[in-house]
Amino acid sequence: MEILEIFSLEDFKESIPFTAIGARTCYSSGDLDYLLNDPRVVSTEDRAKFLSKLGNYKHFSVFAHSFAYKDLSDLDEFIINKYLAKELHSLPKETKATILAQKIAATHFKSYYNPKFPTVIGLSLRHYLEKLLEKDEKEYFQAFEKMAQYDIPIEPLGKEGNTTLIGLLKEYDGYAVFYIDNVSRTMTHQLVRHTALNYSQRSQRYVREDENLLIIPPSVKDASCVISDKSVEDSFKNLLGKLSLYVEHSDAKENLKEKALNKIRNVLKENRENLSLENLFRYIDQLSESIYNYAVYNCKVKREDARFILPHGRKTTIVVSGTLTWIKDFIVKRTDPHAQWEIQNVANQMKKLLLKQGIDV
Repeated sequence: MEILEIFSLEDFKESIPFTAIGARTCYSSGDLDYLLNDPRVVSTEDRAKFLSKLGNYKHFSVFAHSFAYKDLSDLDEFIINKYLAKELHSLPKETKATILAQKIAATHFKSYYNPKFPTVIGLSLRHYLEKLLEKDEKEYFQAFEKMAQYDIPIEPLGKEGNTTLIGLLKEYDGYAVFYIDNVSRTMTHQLVRHTALNYSQRSQRYVREDENLLIIPPSVKDASCVISDKSVEDSFKNLLGKLSLYVEHSDAKENLKEKALNKIRNVLKENRENLSLENLFRYIDQLSESIYNYAVYNCKVKREDARFILPHGRKTTIVVSGTLTWIKDFIVKRTDPHAQWEIQNVANQMKKLLLKQGIDV
């Protein structure tokens, strides 16, 4: 339980708001402006209820976006000795602080230690809360009430393309939090391979897909091949039309059905001489969405199961955070010319944002 003696909730105060943004990203289809004004982010009372619900669900991953460093040489020597073997107690305080920092880094997943700062350890709010739950469940839930009282507004530090830097710590190895919108799940599947970073992604289990879009790669948009056989397009439109009728006559809420059907109606109105590869992609996407809607509204299949039909290219939103060391590692690997265009774009945007903050990448 050394973490609870070394760190306090107050140590995470400045970065706790990023947890609320990360969590709301999971459950909302709104953009960053919407999230920054969401009552569960900006209202003390609503934020307390929301954070408590996350705590009740043990949704610990979102609390990793809140991070803090502590120089263990500043601790009372009694506390340091408490967590070291007795034969080490006679060592100089700096040496003991270094050993304790290394011990914590070796035993806590995604904590951070750098020999450049030998007595310093970095931990996320996730580590703190997990240990608090082990110690005292009542105190654990009270922590969410305290967190909600930290009424610190989020002021984004800059935006490049579809990437926004929403948080930055510069002390020691630093910590950065990015909000990335309008990217495909194909891209985020590559992104999450960088396992040292922390992620909160828009959920297809809880968020409707009827207002979403397919990300079309530039190579597909630029492709010159066309399908001149009109029967191919007619077949797609026929299937879309039938599925839309099934959805229209379902017993789902009218406002939900209307949103789902409007996109299909717009597609059915379009007239083309030839079917391009880009439009073929869009037809496949709309057909999969129509089946998804049919499964949800007519067959009462849960969204988490209906989503199996949706393409990997669907638009998503994700919050990414990590120490500057690991963020830089991602940037170096994904700004390489061999990286796929979408993740390469995001890596370059992150690099520009950090450079503007005086962070050498």
